[in-house]
Amino acid sequence: MLNLDQVSAYLTVLEVGSFHEAARRLGVSQAGVSQQVRKLEHAIGAVLVVRDRAGCTPAPRTEDFTRYARAIVDLAERSVRVFTRPLVAVGASSNIGTYLLPQLHQHFIERFGDVAELRPTLDHNRAIAKLLATDTIDVALMEWWDNRPGFEANVWREEELVVIVGPAHPWQSRRSVRLAELAGHPILGGEPYSGTGTLLRSHPHGADARLSVTMNLGSTEAVKHAVRSGLGISLVLAGAVRDEVEHGSLHILRVADAPLRKKLWVIHRANLLADGPVQGFVELVRTGPSDRTTAQDTSG
Repeated sequence: MLNLDQVSAYLTVLEVGSFHEAARRLGVSQAGVSQQVRKLEHAIGAVLVVRDRAGCTPAPRTEDFTRYARAIVDLAERSVRVFTRPLVAVGASSNIGTYLLPQLHQHFIERFGDVAELRPTLDHNRAIAKLLATDTIDVALMEWWDNRPGFEANVWREEELVVIVGPAHPWQSRRSVRLAELAGHPILGGEPYSGTGTLLRSHPHGADARLSVTMNLGSTEAVKHAVRSGLGISLVLAGAVRDEVEHGSLHILRVADAPLRKKLWVIHRANLLADGPVQGFVELVRTGPSDRTTAQDTSG
């Protein structure tokens, strides 16, 4: 059985990079922190922390243990707070978390802030699905769902995918483009497992045009920078480029002959309490105010 104090001490050491700073953060002696970590290492039979002059770093092949340890501490905190000020753990794909979750978070604070707290986690879609499956988060906001049993999933929003080009691109004076015209252009992808490539391949017009994402850059922000630099074009959620379009650093085009819309999902375990704060957040997502951004609705 793991000792939560030992696990917390270990995670704090990793977070701050030293036993001295961890002791200051926890309000105990440095010797006490060292003893807690040694006891944890003895209990699991493995070295967890490497110490050198540069500081403290995770020992090799401890990534899985560290991930589970964080989940254990988080679940313990959430359990303790159930009867006082519950903590609602929400996981969101990076695009949703960056461009849509902040508004939802603010609405949650306005409606439930006196009785509950929301803790967001952002990661790629597949990682968020894993956190949901292991009860590390209560609710997931994702760009796809695989219909696994034991969960309730609902589409809470549909976002149009728009083509973005840089200010010097030949299409920058146009308002729309046909899907087949994208063939032959480098199409840059962002967050992995977002489903954009699958959507392109599965769309009848996309299949005919043999469209596919040619490069994944890891995030929509990286994609936007690359497109501004003229390295290619991309398809992104319309709401993700509001500021850039307003300031003229990117130009958007609608797909005129085959509009592409991505479903955004809110998912939770099927046995959710009807009157709890998690259900309150889910209802806020499904029925709350939305701030949709759409592309110009004219042809070019």
